[in-house]
Amino acid sequence: MHYVYVKLPASKHSAHGEHVFHEGLEAALTQAQLGSVLGWGASLARSEAHETAHVAFHRIDIEVTQPELALALLQRTLTDLGAPEGSELHYTLDDTDWQNVRGPGGWSERQPSTATPLHRRQAPRR
Repeated sequence: MHYVYVKLPASKHSAHGEHVFHEGLEAALTQAQLGSVLGWGASLARSEAHETAHVAFHRIDIEVTQPELALALLQRTLTDLGAPEGSELHYTLDDTDWQNVRGPGGWSERQPSTATPLHRRQAPRR
């Protein structure tokens, strides 16, 4: 299985709308037998010491069996569900971390990921 996650800008959609994305992605992945949604939640923006942290994006964690097919399906489904510009898909292929970003003209070509993936975090030192 391969891990993928979606980042939806928080300022561009309502809390009610988030469920549309969870349910729509789960339905599309299940129907195509390409994976499933593992979970979701809000992520806070990095803030300076004097600023109050705020929700920056909504994250959806996904597990897929065939990454290339699943990524194409996820992009189509997110577009159909109305994912806002600035939405991101993060994934790993051939030990390289990638992302696609939704812009005014659709999804970008694959580009190096700007996020720190979970699988790359180091275990605490003793």
